[in-house]
Parts: sequence; structure tokens; C-alpha cells
Amino acid sequence: MIVLPPSASISTQVLNYFLPYMSTSKNATVSSSFLRERDQKILEKHAKERAELEWKLQKMKRITDDTAKELFDAVHRGTRLARSLGFEDIYAAQVFIDTAEYDISFKDYMGRLKVLQAELLCEKKEAAVLQARLGKAEDNERLRGELDKTQAELRFDFFYFMKISN
Repeated sequence: MIVLPPSASISTQVLNYFLPYMSTSKNATVSSSFLRERDQKILEKHAKERAELEWKLQKMKRITDDTAKELFDAVHRGTRLARSLGFEDIYAAQVFIDTAEYDISFKDYMGRLKVLQAELLCEKKEAAVLQARLGKAEDNERLRGELDKTQAELRFDFFYFMKISN
């Protein structure tokens, strides 16, 4: 390798770099085929690096999109749950649950509620049956009163008729 003095220009330094690849003629010139090969290698290297970066970029976009979808789903799932429970948002639901005085889970509470609703339905049916029986009893009492009144009138008429006939 030829070492040039520091006062040499950049073009002479570049020439020095390519000197081993250059023709050996007295007029040192860079071979065009060498430049084409070198340029082709550089282009291939950059194309490979670019393809890798584009692949990484696409991968990051997919990860970002998936994360955004998961976040969206989580936020809206929480909001839907809170509204299903009768709260404005998940924060209000959590505050209510955390400050509740009962040591019972929501799932257990709902199970107990279903049992109580079934018992209430049975009690309503029984009350309807008793109400119907009470209505019949009142009708019977009314009819019994009418019967007693009619019987009293018949007795009075019978005794009156017997008294007149004697």
C-alpha cells in the first residue's frame, strides 16, 4: 500500500484505497468493472439492510395494531361490564364493590338473588291461591248469611201461617 503525505488531497487518498484493484499501467485508473462490482455489492448490502428494516417495521406495525386492538377490547369490555351492572364506568363499579359492607361475591349474590326470586314466585302463587280461597270463603259467608236470612223468613212465614190457620 502506498502511504501518501498528509498534505495529499482526498482524491489521492481515495486513489490509494483503490490502488490494489486498479490496473498496473503507469497512468493509474480505476477499472470500471471493479466499480460496477463494488457498486453492486453496496447496492445489495443496502437492499438487504432495507429489507430487514422493512420487515422489522412491518412486524412492529403488526405488534402495535394487535396491542391497540387488545387495549380497545379491554377498555370496552370493562365499560360494557360496568354498564351491565348498572354503573357508568368500571371505576364506579369497582368503588361500589370495594366499599360494600357484605362479604359476598357478585356471583354468590346473583345465585342468592335467583333463589329468592324463585321463593318470591312461589309465595305469590300461594298468596293468589289463598286470595281465591278467601274470596270463596267470603262468598260462602255471604251465602250463609243469605241462607240464614231466608230460613228465618221461611220460619216466620211458616209460624205466621200456622198461627193464622189455628
